Amino acid sequence: MRQLTTFLLTLFTLSVYGQTFKEMKPTLGNLVDKSLEGELEFLKKQKECEKFWKEVVSKIDEKDFTKEQIELNEFCATLNEGYWDIIGVGCSWYCGGGQDTLSASSELEPSEGNNYSAKNAHDLSYKTAWIEGVPGYGIGEYLTYHIRPQNPRITKVIIVNGYVKSEKTWKENSRVKKLKMYIDDKPFAMLLLEDTRQEQIFSFEPLGYSDRVNWDDLHKKPWWTMKFEIAEVYKGDKYDETAITEIYFDGIDVHCFGAGTEITLADNTTKKIEEITNQDWVLTYNMATNKLDKTKVSQLVIVSHKNLLRLKFSDREIIVTDDHPFWTDKHNWASVNPTKSNKNYDQSTEVVQLKIGDRIFNPTENRFLDLISIEKIKDEQLTYTIELTKGNSFIANGLLVKTEKPKWTN
Repeated sequence: MRQLTTFLLTLFTLSVYGQTFKEMKPTLGNLVDKSLEGELEFLKKQKECEKFWKEVVSKIDEKDFTKEQIELNEFCATLNEGYWDIIGVGCSWYCGGGQDTLSASSELEPSEGNNYSAKNAHDLSYKTAWIEGVPGYGIGEYLTYHIRPQNPRITKVIIVNGYVKSEKTWKENSRVKKLKMYIDDKPFAMLLLEDTRQEQIFSFEPLGYSDRVNWDDLHKKPWWTMKFEIAEVYKGDKYDETAITEIYFDGIDVHCFGAGTEITLADNTTKKIEEITNQDWVLTYNMATNKLDKTKVSQLVIVSHKNLLRLKFSDREIIVTDDHPFWTDKHNWASVNPTKSNKNYDQSTEVVQLKIGDRIFNPTENRFLDLISIEKIKDEQLTYTIELTKGNSFIANGLLVKTEKPKWTN
């Protein structure tokens, strides 16, 4: 049976007899400063924004907004997400499928309308938490994430420690101090958590199957698991039960195009992206000469995606993930989610924000096309991208798009 990745043997030193874990410290992220009172205030502001959108935005062109209306419109745009939501409206690792099942060694019994089940540790909400259900502080209790082979590879594990729905609840319940991490039940790392309501980020070389060329073969590979076991705790002020609000993930293999996207071949004909093979030659754009060159495809990559975008132009459209860059008339690469483009992929120049009204290059006709709308697609579907033997771009539905090389390689 093919192993998940050979790098597991080299990343960390493992003593077979003592089962030594490599200790890791986190990078601290956002402070989770939530409360039930804050939720009520959020809902109040949300209603005010709905009234503003109905009475102002729907009737007045944005270019005619007053300064106060501009500021209110920008503020209201930040309220698209729910108050407790962890993952925003943009594309993420979860666009590529996410894990499928989650189990725990124990769960605290429901109380006063609250439940503390394992699924709470991966519901992408700051409001709920998993709490172990044995006497004492739960040393040795664990969560196990069961992950499909076709899911995108994981490069970050993000932990929200304790029960963070309010500062009071967080202090009253115990939190994890040390968390043992296993891959397929083999010791992998000891995560040293800080006693904070900030998100705690642990970064790894990609975890998961690296051979993603043949989707059918990938589908047949074994599921794999990540287990997180409580090894030591910070004691709560009131309860000995230990809580984890969330363990969630980020990663790579999440930028692609929808089936049916036409790729321009070296002879100027086109071929659907899902039919491309490593025997095909395509056109790539040489920025130094401002000319099209021929290059060979090295592989076709297939991923299942949710929450894709449909970018519309006057004479065409394209289905794509939000972090895939396009070449614009401003002589830069731009994507709907430049933060993710720059964070996960090697870029020779910074990818900037792509927005409605930008003009995308059509190299075969030597003209630029106006982007007139960006729509979300909720249904999950297979998506594709190609890698090249040389060059960093190709033509999809007549538009110049960038190849993406992950910052992590196996």
